[in-house]
Amino acid sequence: MKRQLLFLVVASGLALMAAPNANAGAPAKAPGFCGNSYAMLMTGYEPNLNPATGSGIVAGPGGFPGALTAIVGIGVIQFSSDCSAISGELIYNDGDLQFLETGVGVVGGPTACYSGEKFLVSVPCFDGGNHFTGGSVTTAGEPPGLTLLQFTANFNFFDYGLGGGAGSMPFAFNIQETTGDTTLVGNTVPSPTAPVLTLTMQQQSPTPVPTTFGKAPYVGNSAIICSGQGANDDDLVAFISNNTSGGVAGSYGTAVGSVNIGLNGQASGILSFNGNDNLQVAGATAPPPNNTACAFSEQLDPFDGPAAFADGTSNIFVSLTSPSTDPTCTNAANTDAGFTTSEVAWGSGNLNSYAEVTSLNDVPDAFVPPGEMSTCTHLFDGPKANGNQNNQGHQ
Repeated sequence: MKRQLLFLVVASGLALMAAPNANAGAPAKAPGFCGNSYAMLMTGYEPNLNPATGSGIVAGPGGFPGALTAIVGIGVIQFSSDCSAISGELIYNDGDLQFLETGVGVVGGPTACYSGEKFLVSVPCFDGGNHFTGGSVTTAGEPPGLTLLQFTANFNFFDYGLGGGAGSMPFAFNIQETTGDTTLVGNTVPSPTAPVLTLTMQQQSPTPVPTTFGKAPYVGNSAIICSGQGANDDDLVAFISNNTSGGVAGSYGTAVGSVNIGLNGQASGILSFNGNDNLQVAGATAPPPNNTACAFSEQLDPFDGPAAFADGTSNIFVSLTSPSTDPTCTNAANTDAGFTTSEVAWGSGNLNSYAEVTSLNDVPDAFVPPGEMSTCTHLFDGPKANGNQNNQGHQ
């Protein structure tokens, strides 16, 4: 209940900040991005009142060790021709699952996936519908080139199912346009209760998005770059993972690789990881985290179809395919190890995408929170789609 009460206080403060003015609606002169749709990538942190120690580590929520509480989100937003109407959907992870309920963890998504194949929790995912209300775009009173964007994201999946139903969160961003409005950048309006976020918006192609692998944009080769930060030890999954591997709470990691989706709909790839340089706490005896490469395969969500929608969103199921004895992919030793992501397509032909890790899975019916806040960017690398060359595939 502590976390729920805290969230209500935070949401109330944000609601005051993000409430549209009485004359809200289309701005006097519509910005150039009106009439377009965009993929959204949010990254940032909770505000901090705790000074860093000499080690560079900050006390996490509830006093648990760990860095600042990281936040990630991906979604899609659509503007009417005069920006008087705004729609979209968002998956948002602020601190992941705060198990002991002393932190500020908030996780939301339009709906739940893998609901029939779960252990403890379902997984937030997209459903292709509109889940935004109260949207407005205002240029009056803003500095030249800036626009105030406000909307409330509504979640039918909230707090990993532990919060007892639906929730919502208001957002307010200062948006800066760029030439041609193909890319927009922004940050959250300062407020004592608001998250501190950077927003990147990439314009989507108006071309309809099909629902199957093997048809554009779900075809061809893409380069992948990922980054993320672990949750603090108030997060159950992070706590177990850190105690198993000797990992450092709140540490930062990256991954790079590629993925290829063949015309036959089969997708595979490889990712090379660097998780905090594989540093471990003193006395750890377990092998360090993955430090080289893991091969994987993927498919559109096989449990709760359809999993790709006309707004460019999709839900992806990923399985590690490295041999269980592979010393460079320690997670492969787990039965049916893998993870799930949700993604949003963008760019010419919608061939690029943003992705967010939404869960880990160790056995076919065990989906648990990821224990970290991480996103990936996929950049189209060519039409290498006649099969699955080099064991690579599009996450």
